[in-house]
Amino acid sequence: MRALKVLRPIQNGHCGTGPFSALDVAVYSFVLLMGAFQLTHYPRSADFMNDATYPDLAQSILEQGSYQIRFLPQTTFPPGFTLILAAVGLFWGISPATMFPVIAVSATLALLVTYGFLRRVAGSGVAACTCLLLASSPVLFGFNTAVIYPEMPYFLTSMLALFLALKIDRAERGRTLTGLVLLLSLAIVFAVLIRSVGVALVSALGTWIAMSLLIVPQVGWRRLRRFFVPLLLGLIAQLGWSIWAQRHEILEWDLPGYPQSYISQIKVKDGNYPELGLARPRDFPARAKQNILLRAAGLSQFLTRRHISKFWSSPAIVGVLLLIIIGLASSLQKGGQLHDWYFLWYEIIFMLWPWNYGDRFLIPVVPLACLYLSRGAKVLQNYSACRPRSAGIALAFLAALLCISSAAFALGMFTFPINPEHVRGDRLQLVAAILFWGVLAVTGFGMLKFHSLDDGSGLVARVSRIVKSVVPAMLRITAISVVALIVLSGTARVIAMGRNNLNLDVTKQSGYPMIVAAKWIRTHEPFDRVVMARDSEFIFHFTYRRVVWFPPISNPHVLMDGIRRHRVGVVLVVHHSENYWLPAEEVCFKDLQQAYPSAFKLVYEGLDSWVYEVAPPDVP
Repeated sequence: MRALKVLRPIQNGHCGTGPFSALDVAVYSFVLLMGAFQLTHYPRSADFMNDATYPDLAQSILEQGSYQIRFLPQTTFPPGFTLILAAVGLFWGISPATMFPVIAVSATLALLVTYGFLRRVAGSGVAACTCLLLASSPVLFGFNTAVIYPEMPYFLTSMLALFLALKIDRAERGRTLTGLVLLLSLAIVFAVLIRSVGVALVSALGTWIAMSLLIVPQVGWRRLRRFFVPLLLGLIAQLGWSIWAQRHEILEWDLPGYPQSYISQIKVKDGNYPELGLARPRDFPARAKQNILLRAAGLSQFLTRRHISKFWSSPAIVGVLLLIIIGLASSLQKGGQLHDWYFLWYEIIFMLWPWNYGDRFLIPVVPLACLYLSRGAKVLQNYSACRPRSAGIALAFLAALLCISSAAFALGMFTFPINPEHVRGDRLQLVAAILFWGVLAVTGFGMLKFHSLDDGSGLVARVSRIVKSVVPAMLRITAISVVALIVLSGTARVIAMGRNNLNLDVTKQSGYPMIVAAKWIRTHEPFDRVVMARDSEFIFHFTYRRVVWFPPISNPHVLMDGIRRHRVGVVLVVHHSENYWLPAEEVCFKDLQQAYPSAFKLVYEGLDSWVYEVAPPDVP
């Protein structure tokens, strides 16, 4: 009960609503400085060196008035982010010099809104740690200065929606409330139209209202009146986009998953390997387990800037998961807030995600994960103070189990190493996990003798009072010191990355072989020549010819039938160090060439790239 009483002010959003402090000014200043650095240290190149899909879609809107790429309607990605880029391009043109600042400004504003939001629901301490870690993250900076993707505008609109929902829920009636409702409606509509996962916001809003009606009907009806318009407009935006995409969908190949709707993609066994077919019911629990493991490791890696070994008993995985689950559960106990349900729905969607893990899918909810980490730690702290014996039993049992699990995993890895280099890299984390859980198990057994840390007399009582007064202060100082070191080291890495961007060597970029081959096609092949390539949107950007997707299909007869059907004249094959799609295009083309040896003629060989002309159908 004591733990719940401590949490109630936090759940109701009454933390950190006082006047600005020196800490607030310092955080805002740091975020603005890092944003200004990103704004001026994007890659200095004449053209986009990686994915150019969204800039090309914006160019299509400006030049042709249509939402298409490769002369086909774009029905996978919602148009919100493209419209933002088109609005900027209308005045300043479409180029790296105009598109990367959009990402920098969106990221900076998102962090400023995030700090204001977390300051209200968790206090300035948690808000400062979270935003400082995010602003100084080399992962975030590297992503924002590599590709033009919608994650930062979505991060901004989603956090703005959560912040506005807090204010609307407590605002008095009047013009201020009406204005906030209109702003929230706009934020939700844009979030849905920027990224499809924005449906988590709409689902969370509906769930929050429904739970309020069930738990406290009076509060539920008030929330229904205030949030009905944002909910309705969000549903209309999602439904309108889905209907348009379904009516304009054109599939080049009979292949499950991409580029069909995300609902269709979730149904496949492996999004990166679509030939494996549709998933069976037993595949979804294994997928969810794998996604939870990778996202927990990714969060710890994102915050600590260190590689995290992917084993379940790691404190950076199971420990982080337990704290987040406890923090989220305590928040939802009384019905929760919009951000609580949004985090739950967002994570449910990515539990079902059939694609490989990517940091960009985690970034928009990192602040919420940090919020629940801190809440989970507070709940455990308060519970241990009130009921040390119960906490000790649970801690001793769980820590001992995880210690044994870590030891067994280490024994198996060291005895039967699959990759010796991998073993050497993980050895320190395995030893650390065994020691960490061992110390916690001993601590749990030591807590069994106490009925309450407030009870007792004599030496035990004095020691418990000293521990209760000293340990929190020591933990606070340690946490501040660790965060400061991580922020300083991250900032140094970001500065080094920014300087490298100003002196970019295009020949060392991963997309350089494709760019050279695409430019060769543009200068040596007729304008009406149809090209088939795996990275079809990227090749289209540099050739501006009709480009057909080279699908991950191993059946050579299916591939040749598609080549003839689409009247492909040129096939581009590129060697990738890491293949996003499986089977790799080299493997697919090798089988195709063996089945039809006289149908292809090598006309260009570059750096890890080959261009083959396709013989006409009447040539034997």
